Amino acid sequence: MGNFLQGGLPPLPGAGPDFGSIALNMLFAVLWSIVAAVGFAAAIAIGLQVMHLMTPGLDEWEELKKGNMAVGILWSAFVLAVAIVVFVVLNK
Repeated sequence: MGNFLQGGLPPLPGAGPDFGSIALNMLFAVLWSIVAAVGFAAAIAIGLQVMHLMTPGLDEWEELKKGNMAVGILWSAFVLAVAIVVFVVLNK
């Protein structure tokens, strides 16, 4: 079984790497990262506003300044849930 790579790996198809295609894929990756970052930022901002509307009479920032861990855990869980939803939507 030690001789199965004796002849080396098969050659790659084509004359060589297509640097134009690689650069285009890199450009698309950068653009998609920017779209994802803007989407995440907008979703988190909208999500936190919705959460603020769902908790009338509670000033979350003031509670966080007081050291209320329950509000911090609630906010972090909410942000994580929104991030998961945005990731699933963008990953389709």
